Amino acid sequence: MSSTATLIAAEEAARELPIPPWLVGVLAILAFAFLLGVTWSFRGTHHKYAPPPTHGAPEGEQDEAHWPEHPGHH
Repeated sequence: MSSTATLIAAEEAARELPIPPWLVGVLAILAFAFLLGVTWSFRGTHHKYAPPPTHGAPEGEQDEAHWPEHPGHH
């Protein structure tokens, strides 16, 4: 890299943030908390939409995919 390009890169890296540094951390924590809430909202969906277990039935006698109409599902 030439010395001019190095000087330009160093000048751009020295810019200050438009907000205080502690606010960047607070915004990051809030963003991750929001994403955790979105992820948490999908808890239990596996059990809601999973097919009923066959409990060792032979391959030909397994339940067909008639869920979620299965009476045990809510």
